[in-house]
Parts: sequence; C-alpha cells; structure tokens
Amino acid sequence: MILSPLIFIAQISLLYFLSRLVIKNLYSFFDLFIKSQKLVFSLVSLLYFPGTVIHEMSHFIGAIILFLNVRDIRLFPEFENDHIRLGSVVYEKKDFVRSILVGIAPFIFVFLIFFVISYFSLYPTNNVLLNVLFGYLIFAISSTMFSSKKDIVDLIYIIPLAIITVGALFLFDINILFIFENESINKVIFNFFDRVNYYLFFSLVINLVLLTVLKLTLFLAKSK
Repeated sequence: MILSPLIFIAQISLLYFLSRLVIKNLYSFFDLFIKSQKLVFSLVSLLYFPGTVIHEMSHFIGAIILFLNVRDIRLFPEFENDHIRLGSVVYEKKDFVRSILVGIAPFIFVFLIFFVISYFSLYPTNNVLLNVLFGYLIFAISSTMFSSKKDIVDLIYIIPLAIITVGALFLFDINILFIFENESINKVIFNFFDRVNYYLFFSLVINLVLLTVLKLTLFLAKSK
C-alpha cells in the first residue's frame, strides 16, 4: 500500500515531461503540412481545449473559495508575439499561502475528477463511444493540469512554508502520525491514490504512444 503514493509521484513527474514533449512534437508535426503558425497553434489549442477549461476554471474556483477577487478569466487561446496563451485567470493576490493553493488548484480538481470517474465506474465501460470520449478527456485534462510559469512563481514559497510547518510541529511536539495509524483513514487515502494512479498510467501510455508516433513521423519526413 505504501507504494501507491510513490507510484503517484513517479507518474506525475514522468507525465510532466512526456506531456510537454508531446505538445512540442505536435507543433513540429503540424508544421510539416501547415505553413500558418497561427493555424498550427489553433489546432494544438483545440486538441487540449477541455484541459485548458478545467485548468483555468480550477484557478477561478480556487480564488473564489479563498475570497480572492477575480479580475479577468480567459478560456480561449490568444496570440501574442508569435506565441500562444491557452488561457489565463487574473486574481487579486493577498498572501503567498492562498496564491499557492490557487496555483495547485488544477492538480486538486483533476485528481478529484479522476476519483469521481473511477468511483462511479464511468470509464472504462462497455460503450465504445463513451470510452473514446472519456479516454480523450482524461488525456487532455491530465496533460494540461501542470502549472504555468506564472503559477510556478508562487509555488516556490512551498519550500519555506513546508520548513516552517515541520519546524512548528517539532517545536510544539504535535504528533500527526496518528492519522496514518488509523486503518479507516489509511484505506481512504490509499484507495484515492490507487484510483488516481490508474488514470495517470492511462495518460502516460497515451502520451508515450503519441510521442513515439510523432517522433517516427518526423524522422521519416526528415529522411526524405
């Protein structure tokens, strides 16, 4: 059971790099057939659009829950100086703790979505069309759940926050290990990790297959 959190971390790390490689190679793939950079960007954006919506709405909902005023939300891609911004949420920043929570909101929402899909047995099913739909959605939202460069700026505060938290626990002799000694709580925690890991693995496989096909296609195209 203890392996579940470790597998979770490993899969998240692999998916981060794989998903970015796939997106990069998708641009190169479409460049083979389409000369318009704007159209290429639009096609890639369209492919990941469901994930973009979930990502930005997660930031939006996170900010609202934490009583931070949202000044602007954009779900559709925008082109600026030969690059594309898939979406954005501008909110009032008051303290780094809430900024961190808003920054990691896409992770939380995606994992909750995976848990709900698994809990209600929505995927896989005997319905082929539903399998294709949910398979695509799992791929799209898991590949876009990672923080943008702007979000990562706030996440650097996690390190000092973690140090302060651990220090306070030791200083005031607060024991939180009893949580993990409770079998019922353990069962809930590891059940959550097992369910989420299943869909993370699925997304990893899809990204790996896509990357292999894209790399092979690009290699053959350059060989001609």
